[in-house]
Amino acid sequence: MRRLQQSSSTIIFLEEIEYTDAALAADVLTAELGKPFVAAAESWESIFKAERQARRTVGRTEAVVSVRNGQLDVITTRFGAGVLSEAGADRASPFFRRFFPIAPSVLVRQPLRKQCEYTQNVVVEELSKLEGKAQGLKAFARPLETTAKAALAALDARSKAKAERAITHNDVDEWKEGINTLRLSTYAELLKIAIAEGYPRSWADNFFRLGPVGDAEASDVVIPVAEATQPSDAS
Repeated sequence: MRRLQQSSSTIIFLEEIEYTDAALAADVLTAELGKPFVAAAESWESIFKAERQARRTVGRTEAVVSVRNGQLDVITTRFGAGVLSEAGADRASPFFRRFFPIAPSVLVRQPLRKQCEYTQNVVVEELSKLEGKAQGLKAFARPLETTAKAALAALDARSKAKAERAITHNDVDEWKEGINTLRLSTYAELLKIAIAEGYPRSWADNFFRLGPVGDAEASDVVIPVAEATQPSDAS
């Protein structure tokens, strides 16, 4: 019997559960041992749905972050061009550096949260102080602030989704560990039956698929005969 790797998909675990369930049901000596596998198969659906939903939510929030990032970059680049025009194309002028101590092309390559915070705390704030001819640039204030806030909200939503996915991942891991524990304890019970009936040890292996399983190899589990002959907790 082989222990299933934690990295194997939940689909692989389900296939192994169903295989062993069918195998146990096919022999009158082992039919009773199959009941926990029926329950395990029934619990799989909720685990699979939770895992899929968590993965889907993270993917969707990442897509929104990407779009918000692009939107902020576009408005920032346009604003940078407007500031540069007001500065007489002089990137070293105090007016230009008032908004962009670093080039707009560098700003948009910074981490999105840092870019958003700079936009809100520096760019929008400085725009509110403009007077005279440069006041025309104030038209950028609202789009910049709105887009930056939307991007920050998208980042927060993604962080929340990733945290929830981590919790779900732990739940899935625990479920997988439970399945391996069930397989191991069932194998031990099968070895006891084999000894009692005078069957070879290989008889117990027939209730589990042999060799590599699915998308990851499983590891061999060896139970000493002496251990298999010990009374179980249920006896």
